[in-house]
This record gives sequence, structure tokens and C-alpha cells, in this order.
Amino acid sequence: MDPYNPDCPKLPWMVEFFKSEDGEVLNNQLEAAFASTALSHLSSLSMKSKASVFRASQLVCTLPLNATCHTIEELMSLGMSVARITVPGNQKDKILEMIAKVRVLTERFSKKIGRIYPLALAIDVRGPEIRIGKLEKNRDSLYLPKGKLTALTSDEAYEEFVNEDMIFVDYQKLSEIIQPGDKVLIDYGALHLSAIEVAESIVKCIVEKAGTLIGRSSVIIPNAPIDLPVISSEDMDILKLAIDNHIDYIVVSGIYSKENISDIKRLVGGVDTLQILTKIENSMAVDNINEIIDESDGVCIDCERLLFDIPKEKVFLVQKSILAKCNLKGIPVICSTNIADVTTLSKSEVCDIANCIIDGADGLLINQSVCTKEIVKEVSVICKEAEPAVYQRQIFNELIYNIPTPNESIYSLCISAVEASLKTSAAAIICLTTSGRTAKLISRFKPRCPLIVITRYPRVARLLRLYKSIDPIIYLKAFSGNYDHDLEDRVQLGITYGKLMGYIKMGDSLVTVTGSRPEAGIPNSMKILYASDYDTLLNKIRY
Repeated sequence: MDPYNPDCPKLPWMVEFFKSEDGEVLNNQLEAAFASTALSHLSSLSMKSKASVFRASQLVCTLPLNATCHTIEELMSLGMSVARITVPGNQKDKILEMIAKVRVLTERFSKKIGRIYPLALAIDVRGPEIRIGKLEKNRDSLYLPKGKLTALTSDEAYEEFVNEDMIFVDYQKLSEIIQPGDKVLIDYGALHLSAIEVAESIVKCIVEKAGTLIGRSSVIIPNAPIDLPVISSEDMDILKLAIDNHIDYIVVSGIYSKENISDIKRLVGGVDTLQILTKIENSMAVDNINEIIDESDGVCIDCERLLFDIPKEKVFLVQKSILAKCNLKGIPVICSTNIADVTTLSKSEVCDIANCIIDGADGLLINQSVCTKEIVKEVSVICKEAEPAVYQRQIFNELIYNIPTPNESIYSLCISAVEASLKTSAAAIICLTTSGRTAKLISRFKPRCPLIVITRYPRVARLLRLYKSIDPIIYLKAFSGNYDHDLEDRVQLGITYGKLMGYIKMGDSLVTVTGSRPEAGIPNSMKILYASDYDTLLNKIRY
């Protein structure tokens, strides 16, 4: 019998599921991923190579305040991993309203797709921040043209009377930290001023970059030693709100050292389920990056803010270095995106996003002003194309090289699972976990395939949404008392889910990571399976 007769069912090792339609190019940049040298890797990248249907990178979407229910559901359908909620002035009522809105929509979307959608929630803790006062006569905005002379003052008499000629700044030591020639950035760089004279509480300035002045806008003074508490009373209210409403992540700005993070952890009272995502946005944080990484649960690199504090030609070096440090440490790291147009991406924006992914970012942060269906869809497509372009041979070898020996057995198991998935070109790794630690370790070694994680705990599933390649499923069926049957049901659920999502086809190899017996404490079993041609999801299994 001809083994390649189309009428004959193909055995797993006969299935050619890596070739492009013309049969000449391997899909998923497979040839380039395992090239012998870096130059061979780059020269083997092909635009004809078909990308995976799975997006390994996570997307943190900053929800617009006026986002409709339809828009939020569309973002979830496009694979939004984390919904970030940020409100001007940290108005608690609006934050609570948005939290309730997202949770209702998540429940509705979960019923629509037939499973619990594990959408994580994040809110901002702004940290130390200097702001201007309110505009006089309740005006919405003022326009300051380039070359106009104006002044900054810390005199509270002007707090509610900001105008074109006098701008109140709520920092009493303003005149002590500014010298002639220093830059002052208002509203995150929308307006640039340059100091020309300092006299008592008044700093005379000239407008270097024209812009619109809005009441209560932020003020940034690059490289100035700001003496403010990391957590204000307003931030304390936000932290309490996060704990009371079971928020998954807090995104903390204004961090300078590990002591700042330790202070926050002390204030939240050791709530392990509230993860701290540290924003890197100033030169002092860059200087202390190693200790900040050690203390943080995750890192967000804000290159737009870094541009104000360090030379612009150095920003890409800082980003690459922090990405590598986080990859070596095994904590999730995301990069902020700078997208100008709400309808499409420019060439430079496409390259910026792709380079973030290739350099090792676990995910991307999409800003509030451009968080639309069109942008998220384009970013998702770019991620899918960029992920296979990683030099897999090099990155995997370097990641395992930095693991000390001897070590816990779970490290050996997770490294072996990823290596087995690479050697067999597995369609997915299926991992059963209780705490999420196994899934995090597998993700640390950057598998090329989806990491389908089965857990009974919704909180664990949501906290895994920042880790690359992880696609968590919440398993609702109660334990039947028979561990072997329960394990088999959960693994089969993962396989069927992969089929429904298009990750897995008949004949694909799969790697499973499980415990061989109940209460083992850590996983101790890895298997290589082949996907069958029939639906393995039994009607009695609920998820």
C-alpha cells in the first residue's frame, strides 16, 4: 500500500504539517528558528512562511473611559489578556464603575463562548507626581505658542488661577530643584518649557514646544531629585480599592528603587494575589533595575517616559537590556507601544512592535487613546509574524545555561518539556497546575507552541495572563475521587480546546506535564502524545 495515498489515513510521522502551500517553505519560520548561526537564522527568514494561528504574546489593553460594551467584548474576542483601568485624578467612583462594567461583560462573554474567560484586571497607582493647578475661569484648556514667555510658581494663591502667564505647580521646593536651562515637561511632554531665570518661588520659562495646557496636568522635570513620598494618601485609597475588589495587578509608576516596592508590599499587608507590575520610566529606576526586577512581580518598560529622562539614542539600549534581564530572571515583562493613529500602524510602529517581541517581551501595553478593535487586530497580526522570527536555538540554549546546577526537579521537568516540544515540533504543551508555578516555569523557557494550562482556580488563571505562550483554561468539574480519571479528563479537555481553537490537528504531537499521583506537590510526569481524529471532549466535562 502506498503510504502517501490520499485515501489512506496518515500516521503521525507521515503528516507534513510544516510546509507552505507550494511545499518549499517550512511554516512558522521553522528553518530559521534552528539555523546553525545567527546570520543563517536571519538569512533563512521568509515572508512566505505561514505564521501560527496562536498569538503567544499577551496584550494589556488600557480601556477608554467611553468604551462601549460592544467595544470591550470585541477586545476580548481579539484576545485581550489584561484590562487596564486608568482614570484621570483616580476618581474612585469611576474606577469602581469600570470594574463592575468589565466584570459583567466578562461574564456575558464567557456564556457566549461556553467557558470562563480569564480576563485579568489591572489598575494604576500613579506614585509621586507633580501637577499644575486648575485653569482660571473654569476654562478647559489654554494654548501656549512656541517662544512665549511664561512662569511657574509654587505660590498657592495661583492654585485655581492658572493662565498663560502664570502656572501654579504643586511642589513647594520647585525653585530649589530647577536651574536655568533645565527642561520642564507638562502633560507627559505635550508641552515643553525651558527655565531661563529662577527667583524665589517663581521660575521664568520660555515655551520650546507649543502645546495645549490642561488643568491638573502632570509636570516632569528630567533628572531632578524630587522629594515626594512614593505612595500618597490618594494612592493608599487606590491600593485599598484594589484589595477590596480583588484586582489582579497594580501598575505602579514613579518607582526609583526596590525600597519603593517593599513599601508598597508592606502597605498591602502581604496580599500575594495582588501582583505588582513596576513601570520603568526614569533614569534612577534604570540605574537600580537589577534590584527592582528582584522585588517586582512583573516589569513594564515605558519608553515614551524614558525619552524625557535619558538621551533618546540610549532608549533602545535600555529596553533591550531590561528585556534580557527579565527573561533571565523569569518574570514577565511588557513594553508600552507608541501608536499615533487610531486607524492604522506606520512602518516605524510595526518595526517597534516586532522588535519588542523578538527581543523577548512577554506582552505589549496598548494605550488608552488608541485601544480600538482595528489597532488591537493589527498588533495581534504583527505579534504572530514576529514570534516565529525569534532565534529559538540560541534563546533556549542561553536560558537553560543560566539555570544553576543542581536545582529543583521541577526545573528539569519544565526544561525537558520545552525541549521535547521543540524536537517534536509539538502543536501544544498541556500543563495541569494548582498554583501556576509549573506553567510559569515552562513559559520561562520560551516554547514555540501554545502552553494550554488547566487549573481549577480562576485567580491562578488570571494571574498567568502576563506570561508568554500561556492560554489558561478554568476547569469546573469537581474531583470525582479517582485521580487517574480526573487527570485524563483534564488532559483531554486541553486537547479538545486546542482543536476548537485551531491549534491542534489530527496527527500533531503534544507534550503533557502532570503529576503522576495525587498530592505529589510538584509535577513529575511528562508524556508525548499524538492528537487523534475524533473529538475527545465528553459531554459530562464542564469548563
